[in-house]
Amino acid sequence: MRVRRQSWQSYWYELRFRPEGDPSFAPMSPDGPRRVPDESLALGTVGEFAEGLLAAGADELDDLRGELRVLVYTEAAPAPGTEPVLVRTVELGRH
Repeated sequence: MRVRRQSWQSYWYELRFRPEGDPSFAPMSPDGPRRVPDESLALGTVGEFAEGLLAAGADELDDLRGELRVLVYTEAAPAPGTEPVLVRTVELGRH
């Protein structure tokens, strides 16, 4: 009897920040997208991962004013203009 391995789609995410009053978002890391941990996908959806990441980021960056955005891709190195499969945004510094 063969044991069936669990499989799922791999995803990569990038965090971007837009300071209050700035017209555009900028990447928070020069390294490009990072892989969504397999453990996160085994325990929930990519949307749940994104929501948790933004919640943690909002807590850690509570001294900033603006917006924090996570973009999720199905490619490790998306070509310019590639649409993300998921986008979530949270406002920072709005107490």
